[in-house]
Amino acid sequence: MRIAVDAMGGDRAPDEVIEGVRLFLTEESDTEILLVGQREQLEDSCKDLAVQLIHAPSVVDMHDSPSTALKTRRDSSIAVCTKLVKEGKADALITMGNSGAAVGFALFILGRLADISKPAIVAPFPTVNGYTLLLDVGATVDCKPYHLLQWAIMGSVYNRMAFGVENPRVGLLSIGEEKSKGNELTLAASDLLEKAPINFIGNVEGVDIMRGTVDVVVCDGFVGNVILKFGEGLAGMFSRAMKIEIDNVFGADVDSEHRRTFFKETMNRVDYTSYGGAMLLGVNGYCLIGHGRSEARAIANGIRAARISAEKCPLDEIRRSVEKARSVAA
Repeated sequence: MRIAVDAMGGDRAPDEVIEGVRLFLTEESDTEILLVGQREQLEDSCKDLAVQLIHAPSVVDMHDSPSTALKTRRDSSIAVCTKLVKEGKADALITMGNSGAAVGFALFILGRLADISKPAIVAPFPTVNGYTLLLDVGATVDCKPYHLLQWAIMGSVYNRMAFGVENPRVGLLSIGEEKSKGNELTLAASDLLEKAPINFIGNVEGVDIMRGTVDVVVCDGFVGNVILKFGEGLAGMFSRAMKIEIDNVFGADVDSEHRRTFFKETMNRVDYTSYGGAMLLGVNGYCLIGHGRSEARAIANGIRAARISAEKCPLDEIRRSVEKARSVAA
């Protein structure tokens, strides 16, 4: 298994990306890493790493628009990673860089899977018992009901194959559980999802995402991205509050290792770094997009998630499942 890693993407690149690769290789030495970026910035730090360095002259800035990146950064680290997947030299790629550019290059270079109208980014939200997958979280902000239908099918297949959930429960995000509630998009999408070959349980609300009562939640990319960013902010606030309360409860007299263990075990339940990124579904290749603020542990987990997706979730299975449901939207 070969994973292309964008060394130049993210707020802490390339140093934290290199440390993430280092951490991953100490745990998963059977995976080949293709580290892509500006060679002069990588060589010294990678002398002791069993990686293949691949030079990419330019870098996509986090503030570049997707159109700008596609026009002027075709030799960037994100673009080169995507080309490696297209050419079969890598099985999957991961970038912590500009998500819009990552989606743009994936569509331009890899192309969409047959019968897929729009791609979707699927993000895992932690629950007490595992994860709830939310899609789309930003690839397609304006969508049609049949887009939600396709995403529900893709999310169901991905959950079953990559996460091992036998018959994923799929919910449509709305403002109430009643079928009559929602806007024009959700009302029309609900009718399609009821006919789809999935375990559709009806409308769900935002509170259900982390309750563990649903396995896949579909919504448009605008709403999904707002939820994703809110969840990250809430987790950060909770982390800071926990640190304060732990100090207040345990006090300075309690062994610091005890406090660290308690904090680590609690935060692992709500920490986005435990999975490491969000898969872009609907394109002809495996592309995982990590958070721009990712540190080494999140990057290592993201590389692992990209490998698991490539190993366990055949793209043909997603394509066949969407094709079977074509008549639903007819």
